[in-house]
Amino acid sequence: MKLSSLPDAQQLISAITHIQATPIMVIGDVMLDRYIQGNVTRISPEAPIPVLLQRHDSCVPGGAANVARNLAHLGCIVNLIGTVGRDEQAELLSDALSPLPQFSFHAIISDEKPTTVKTRFMASNQQILRLDNEQTQPIVPQQEHHIITHAQELAKTAKLIILSDYAKGCLTPHLIKQIIAMGKAQKLPVIIDPKSADLAIYTGADLLTPNLSELQLATGQNITSFAEIEASAQHILNTYNIGAMLVTLGAQGMMLVTPSTTRHISAHASDVFDVSGAGDTVIGYIGAMMAAGHEVLDAAMLGNLAASLVVSKVGTASLAPGELLALAAPSYTPPSIDTLMSNVKAWQAEGLKVGFTNGCFDLLHPGHLHVLKKTANACDRLVVGLNSDSSIAHLKGEDRPVQSQTLRQAILACLPYVDEVILFDDDTPIALINALQPDLLTKGGDYHAKDVVGYQGVSATGGSVTIIPLLKGYSTTSFLQSHQLG
Repeated sequence: MKLSSLPDAQQLISAITHIQATPIMVIGDVMLDRYIQGNVTRISPEAPIPVLLQRHDSCVPGGAANVARNLAHLGCIVNLIGTVGRDEQAELLSDALSPLPQFSFHAIISDEKPTTVKTRFMASNQQILRLDNEQTQPIVPQQEHHIITHAQELAKTAKLIILSDYAKGCLTPHLIKQIIAMGKAQKLPVIIDPKSADLAIYTGADLLTPNLSELQLATGQNITSFAEIEASAQHILNTYNIGAMLVTLGAQGMMLVTPSTTRHISAHASDVFDVSGAGDTVIGYIGAMMAAGHEVLDAAMLGNLAASLVVSKVGTASLAPGELLALAAPSYTPPSIDTLMSNVKAWQAEGLKVGFTNGCFDLLHPGHLHVLKKTANACDRLVVGLNSDSSIAHLKGEDRPVQSQTLRQAILACLPYVDEVILFDDDTPIALINALQPDLLTKGGDYHAKDVVGYQGVSATGGSVTIIPLLKGYSTTSFLQSHQLG
């Protein structure tokens, strides 16, 4: 697969499908990102500074933990290794990470270093001050030993290793060297978001993802032109035996440099609201793609697309696959109920098994993909019943859905294993099921088949009802709650 600058829906869904359940190891500087939201209505009489009246305090994973968070919401199986202090902040970080699906945190406790915390004070969703609480001295040899021991065990199942270096002391030069050597021995790609100006410590890595400022710091030069970026990157690749370099350039996009080629990837137009954690999203998506066997250029294309979306959110954030697909899903004209009934009867007359499942499918996530694919594997044609906007608002509240019914239909219709999508306005699809009379009815969750809406009608016509266990931890509601900063 070769992705264009803006991949179409088929290319995107192919990439996202291949990524699902890919095991990835993330090692690096974990931190807690704390957000204190409030209102500013006056200036302090004590000094010419705004007075923030606090109304909300929330915590989200930051640093390497945010890389892991992005991977988990994308659908990967993630193991995170990092050091935390023996403190309350470590517990808050653990609480923030615990809802993540298909995720394990292997925390190395340090009595010498507290958990790194970045506290951002926000008014009207804009940062007015950031306070960092950190100690950046290197971890001690015993902690290095614990990390490499965990990494060696987890490498048995991993497809790729991401090192997220925020220069907070977790990734010492010695530890980086050991992990790269382990990756070589296990034939695991090692990709690194670097912070050290001494790029020699990353010798042998498969990919580095510095931003332009970091590249300038590493070379000691005021690099400005694309030609200078390419020349500097090529020199670094040759000097330190690095497989490729992706230089992130903000509004100018990215430049991917390999020993044989250079590709400038233009930025996608977006409303930039907050760049916090955007680099975590980039390396996470690139890592997921490479781990699933895609070429580094395709991986960089998807990382670039993901970055254009995540910077439009407030605070340290991640994405649901449905947000990516929304950028490229083609328009879809749904069939009328009469046309769909005729199609179903025609398929059945050909001896084809027609399956039906239903849901809101708001911000399509890996749990949705799991149920849809399992259903499709059990039938020849799949019809999806989709709750309309009014139906979802009645069931979930006036703030839902996030994506309109038109967009949700288009996203579902572009999936290769979905044949038709039809809306229903009621709370349940019982009328739709009775009209279509499918051969297979599925429902994701923990139910008894007899309790599923439509069971009696489908059973009466000789069909079957199947319960598909959900992937734990995936839900649109929990995803939205994890991104509420105020």
